[in-house]
Amino acid sequence: MLREYLDNFYTAYLDNIIIYFEKEENHEEYIRKIIYKFGKASLTIDIKKCEFQVSRVKFLGYYVSTDKVKVDPEKIAVITK
Repeated sequence: MLREYLDNFYTAYLDNIIIYFEKEENHEEYIRKIIYKFGKASLTIDIKKCEFQVSRVKFLGYYVSTDKVKVDPEKIAVITK
């Protein structure tokens, strides 16, 4: 249902979605597009699990930020100790 937007301004894995943007003024537009598609498909979004306008997010064992992708230290703690 979101295929047309995939890798344009969002990426997903199972039920995890990241909406990203280069220009901050596009952020709200992208969120609206995603929410509209969910509503059209009669799907709901758990707002308690959402984070908005953050510069760093934990995603699939990584920390993804505006300037880099870094492995979550908890995932490599056993190796480093």
